[in-house]
Amino acid sequence: MRKLLMTLLTVSLLFGQSQILSPIPLPMTIIIDLDPNEYEDHILEKKLENGEVFTFIAKSKNSKNEELLTMRQNIMSLFNIMEKIYASGTFRLAFIVPYKVIGKYASSTSNSALGYLLNRGIPFEMKLYTIEDEDEQSLLETLNDINKEEFDLVVAPVTQKGAYYLCNQTLYSPLFIPTLHKNRLDCSNSMIFFGGIDYTKQIEILSSLVDEDGLKITVSDNSPVSQMLSNTAKEIVPIDESIVLGQNGYYKRTISRFSDLNQSTIFLNTPIVKSSLFLSQLTLANFKPSKVLSTQINYSPLLLTLTQYHDRENMVIANSIEKIDPKLSENIALIDQDIRFNWLNYSTVAGIDIVFSEKTSESRLSTVKLVNGSLNHNVKLYEAGLYRFILKEPFEY
Repeated sequence: MRKLLMTLLTVSLLFGQSQILSPIPLPMTIIIDLDPNEYEDHILEKKLENGEVFTFIAKSKNSKNEELLTMRQNIMSLFNIMEKIYASGTFRLAFIVPYKVIGKYASSTSNSALGYLLNRGIPFEMKLYTIEDEDEQSLLETLNDINKEEFDLVVAPVTQKGAYYLCNQTLYSPLFIPTLHKNRLDCSNSMIFFGGIDYTKQIEILSSLVDEDGLKITVSDNSPVSQMLSNTAKEIVPIDESIVLGQNGYYKRTISRFSDLNQSTIFLNTPIVKSSLFLSQLTLANFKPSKVLSTQINYSPLLLTLTQYHDRENMVIANSIEKIDPKLSENIALIDQDIRFNWLNYSTVAGIDIVFSEKTSESRLSTVKLVNGSLNHNVKLYEAGLYRFILKEPFEY
C-alpha cells in the first residue's frame, strides 16, 4: 500500500502545474478593414446573412439604423471584441537617435518608448531617425525630414551640444529632450520640453544631511556628468577637499592622504562601479564617514550587489523615479528594458505619456507633471539597506 501511495504522489508531482499568473498580456483580437467600399444597410444585412460577420462589424459602425447597431454590439459582445473611440487617429512618434554619442542608451530609450506604445494598445507609428553624432549638418537634415511629416511628438535623447542646436531651430512638432533638465541650458523654444533629472535640487536636499563639523569632500572622475555634479555640490556646500578618481580602480594611495575620514561627509559623484570600489577601499583603510551622499547616478540595485553592507551603511541616495503603472513596467521588462531604476528610460516614457494622454484622452500611466518646460521630478531620499533601498523620509521634497 505504501509503494502504491508513493507511486501516486510521484505521478502527481510530475504532472503538477504552477498557478503563478504570467505577466504576458492576453492576446487581443484586431479586425483590419481592408475593404475601401461603403455599404448601405440592406447590403450589410445580406453580408451578415452570408456569414460575413467581420465585414458587417467593420462597415456597420456608421449606420443610422438602430436595429443594425444593436445587432453589431451583440455580435461584438459574443466575440469579446472591444471598441474604443479615440480623440485622434494613429499616434505618430519620431525618435532621433545619435547612436555614437549616447551609446547603449540609443537602443534602451527607443525600445522603452516602443514598449510604452505597445502597452497602450492604440494604433501608432514610430519612426527612427538614426544619426552618428550631433553635428549641425546631421541634425539639420534630420529636422528637415521630420518637418515634412506630421508627428505628435519628436523625442531626442541628445547631449547639451545637440540640445543647444535644436533650441535654435524652427520646429513644427513638440520636441522632448529626456536627457537634460531645463536648468542645464538656456532654451526659449516653446516647442521643446525637457525630462532630465534636476541634480541641483537633489544636491540641495542632500546638503541638509551634511555634518557641519566634519570634513566635506567631493569625489568625482573625469567624465562631464561627474564633474558637473561635484561643481554643483561646491556651489551649495563649502567643500574642503576634492578627490578625482583615475581609471585603474586602485584608490588606496588617494585615500591614504587623509589621516581621518570618520567624521567626514562625502559627496560621491562617480558611476556605480567606481563608487563601489571607492567605498570598499574606504572600509579597508578603516574609515567610516559620517555620511556618504549621492544623487541619481548611484540609484541602482547593482550598487547593493557590488558593495558589502558595512561599505554603504551610512550612505543616502536621492531618487526622482516616481511610481508608474506596474503593468507598464512589467511589459517593458519583457523586452529587457528597465524603467524602475534606469532614470533615462523612465524619463523617456514619462514624457511620452504626457503628450500621448493629451492627444488620445487616455488616462496617464505616470504621475510626473510638466512644469515650466521640464518634467517636475520629486525627490525622495533612500538609505542603501541590506537588501534594498529603504525610504529615509515618508515625504517628498
